[in-house]
Amino acid sequence: MASIVDPPPNPYNTRSDALVGGRKKNIDMYHAIQGQGSGSNAKNSKKEDPLKILDPSSKKLVTVESQRIMAVLDDCITKTRLVTLLPTITPNLDKFASVLTSDMMSLLQEHYQLELLFSRVFALQEEEETQAHTSSAKRGGLDGDAEQMSYESLCQYRSQLQQQLRHSTRSIVRLFSRNHTMLDAVLKQVSERPPAASSLISTMNNLRGIVMERLLTTREEEEERGNYIHQIIQREAKATVEVKKLEGLLQEASAERDAELSKKNTDIKKLKSDLAQLQRTSNEINKRIKSDSHKQEATDVKTSEGKCDRLKQSIAQLRQQLAQAVSEHRQSEQGLRSRKIKTESALETWIAKYDTDMGERQDEYEQIEAVYKIEKQQLEDLEERFAVLEEEYNRIMEERRIAAERKAEEERRMRLLTKAAVVIQAHWRSFATRKKLKQKKKGKKGKKGK
Repeated sequence: MASIVDPPPNPYNTRSDALVGGRKKNIDMYHAIQGQGSGSNAKNSKKEDPLKILDPSSKKLVTVESQRIMAVLDDCITKTRLVTLLPTITPNLDKFASVLTSDMMSLLQEHYQLELLFSRVFALQEEEETQAHTSSAKRGGLDGDAEQMSYESLCQYRSQLQQQLRHSTRSIVRLFSRNHTMLDAVLKQVSERPPAASSLISTMNNLRGIVMERLLTTREEEEERGNYIHQIIQREAKATVEVKKLEGLLQEASAERDAELSKKNTDIKKLKSDLAQLQRTSNEINKRIKSDSHKQEATDVKTSEGKCDRLKQSIAQLRQQLAQAVSEHRQSEQGLRSRKIKTESALETWIAKYDTDMGERQDEYEQIEAVYKIEKQQLEDLEERFAVLEEEYNRIMEERRIAAERKAEEERRMRLLTKAAVVIQAHWRSFATRKKLKQKKKGKKGKKGK
């Protein structure tokens, strides 16, 4: 029975990867060093995988024995995966009721009860071990007369439960092996299992890969693989020598760099001393500038005080001028206000006169609008009548036009018929004349023959 779900990825699925995986990094370093000397070899190494020779040439099992070995191993892996899922399935049988059959449900329920009983017995046995094999004590949760049992009785009962669990597990696995659809559904729905079980399945998958590669590999391929690995080890030794040489060059370069760094450090110390000297001189210059600025500030303060006195005098003069201007403006404002009052009274008079005139005009406008509506209604009536007459006139004119066209068509047809009759008559006359002439010629020839 084949595996339903693919095994988890493994960095060393084959025995050759396990042998060469630890040295692959050094091999890549060796190829990089060799590739600096020849560009074509580097390109060829990129195109071809150097570990391809370690894979077997055949991809399928040919012999029946090897196929049987792999079938047995796959069946073992599938059963292991199924058995490791039983602790997850048995407590949650309601979730799998739609997938499992009634026989399987009963078997799983019995198996679950055995598991609970076994775990209880195991716990009691551990308690007995911790209590230094003391005499019997009351224990609940066991069936039969096992309420008071000694340590030896517990061991015998545990062995019986182990046998029953083995028998139950075998029955469950056999029933699953007969129904592949049920097995596939369970393996797809459940993926949780203990870490130890996952590790066991991963190890078995790795073992399957190793066995598969071993069965696919022939003796000649194994010898070639050994020679290839020996060559890789020799190349690794050469690469190690090259690495040591490069490490020596690196130490020399680091020594030169340290010398340059020490030289630069001395230069930095000199620059720091020069910078300190510059700071001292700049501090002295700043002190001088501050003293000069204080002196200049004092002279500026005296000058600003004189300017302030002059500005105060000018402000007093401007205030006097402002008071005079305010009095003059008040007098002019009174005159303007009286003028405004007169203008407002005249404006009110004109507004009243305008209202009376507009009232008269509005009345006149309403009268004219009433006359306009009456005349407009009369015009619409006349337009409706004219539209009816115009439609009748157009119909009469259209009938006359059609009659005239018919008459012209009949006259043209009559002319064509007359012309055709004349042509036919002319042809007929010519045909009759030619016929008479032929008859006359025949009559003359007959007389000559007589």
